[in-house]
This record gives sequence, C-alpha cells and structure tokens, in this order.
Amino acid sequence: MLDVEKNGHILELYIKTNETNSLGREFFRKFREVLEQAENDRSVKSILLSGRNDKFFSNGFDPDIFVGKNLEEIKEVLREALGACGRVLFSPKPVVCAMNGHSMGVGAVIAIFSDYRILVEKKGRLGFPESLIGINFPSTAGTVLKDLVGMKTARDLLYSGRGLKADEAVQVGLVEESATPEEVITKARKWCSQFQDMAMESVVGVKIALRDSQRLLADTLEKRDVDLLAQAIASSNGQEGMKSIQERRRPVFT
Repeated sequence: MLDVEKNGHILELYIKTNETNSLGREFFRKFREVLEQAENDRSVKSILLSGRNDKFFSNGFDPDIFVGKNLEEIKEVLREALGACGRVLFSPKPVVCAMNGHSMGVGAVIAIFSDYRILVEKKGRLGFPESLIGINFPSTAGTVLKDLVGMKTARDLLYSGRGLKADEAVQVGLVEESATPEEVITKARKWCSQFQDMAMESVVGVKIALRDSQRLLADTLEKRDVDLLAQAIASSNGQEGMKSIQERRRPVFT
C-alpha cells in the first residue's frame, strides 16, 4: 500500500496499491499516519514521494470507494482523503514528488501540494481530469494550482482535463524538471539533499512562511470543498463518471 524507507535524512514513501496506483480509504489513513510521524521525527529533514509502478505515480481515486455510496458515506471518505492531502501541503518538512508515471486526479493534487515536482519523460502525464468524469475540483487545490501556473493556465487545465507531458509541465511551471525513468529518484534525492545540513528550525520556519496564507484559506474552505465535491460525486453524472473509470469507457452524461 505504502512502502516506507529511511535514507539518511530523507524519508522515502512509495505508493504501491494496484496496477494503476489508484488510492482508496486505507491508503489515505496510512499516508496520513506516516506523515504525522514524520512531522515529529527530527531526523527527517525532507520527504521523497514516488510510486512502485512503471506506468503510474497515481491514477487518482479508486472509484470503488464512491460507486453506489450515499452522500454521507462519500463525505466521510473525502474528509479522510483531503485531510491526508492537506498533510502534504502543510507538512513542516519539504516534500519532493518524483512522479515515475501518470499522475492524475487526486494523484496530481498530491503532486502540486508537494514543494518540488519531477515528472518522468515520455510516458508520464500530469493532469486534472475531473471535468472529464463529471465532478468538480476542490477550491484549496485550485488556489495552489493558480499560485503555481497562473489563472489562465489553471483555467485551461481544469476545463480541458488535458494531461501534460513532462516538457509541457516544465514550460508552464507545474514541475521543476523532467527526468528519464532511471534518473527520476536520483534527481529527487538531489532536491532533498539541500536540506541535509540546514537547521531544522530554518527548514520548518521557511515552510511555514511559504504556506501560512494557504493554510488560512484551506481552513476556511475545507468543509465547503468536501460538501461540493461529495455532491458532485453523488450526483447521477458523478456516479456515471466513476463507473466509466471502473468499466474503462467514456462516460455518457445527462
């Protein structure tokens, strides 16, 4: 589900769920638990996040956690999922996301919530396909995306649902750099290495300074994000979108 390895000052986390590295409730529980432990471990100065899959960093939510569920059940799952994602965004330790393959939906949200991003060349795509499956996009994640690439690019990415290749993602400022499959972890570790000899107080203090304005907004928007996303998923079009993922077909909306 989540492989955890300590590599000196780096805590390395590797998503390992299924053939597409889709994410379910148990993953988010484990992910949050590990991130909470890392916050209190002074020997951890940075976190490296990647996947154990040749094609997917993460293809987003596992649709099984939403199909056939009522509104309250969906809200309960989303609270856990968005709470775990928030742990990435507001972790006091810098997070480097090494996307070894496709990064879509909530997988892409985890990526943009990280402090640094690397996307594998050729086979990797980074995108937000929510509009293609009939659901909305959380406002907190939308704010982070706008901060990274600007309003116009964020608008176009969200309405189109298009996945960007590595060179395109670098060009718009969505990722720091691209890498071959052989280089992606090595490059991520290099980004982590800048924190090895820094005082922990400096690392944490800078991270707080960079994220505090987003934290205040996220606290305000948290309930609204859960409510609106749950309503969209529970709707007939949202359920059709989730079923289309299960059945590997295009959705048909009403």
